Amino acid sequence: SNGYAALDRVKLLKLLWDAIGTEFGGRHELYERNYAGNYENLRIETLNAAAATGDLASMQSIVKDCMSEYDLSGWTSSDLINPDDISLVGRGTVQAA
Repeated sequence: SNGYAALDRVKLLKLLWDAIGTEFGGRHELYERNYAGNYENLRIETLNAAAATGDLASMQSIVKDCMSEYDLSGWTSSDLINPDDISLVGRGTVQAA
């Protein structure tokens, strides 16, 4: 838990799923985990590399920013939409990139 409350951990997992999760992505992630090899060692190597290059602090800052714009009900920022809010599609409020 690293000192974080249960609600904060749930909030983080919900945020991650809403930001990047799909049913296909879950299957693909499982495939990649098994294909890549020793996932425990890969995590440690990735963490150490991020710490060595200074990327870890930047990533932690991004997480803090995301967590401040998210609660257990979804995104709280007005410029972000929850994936279950399909009412915006077709009203011209969602712009193509």
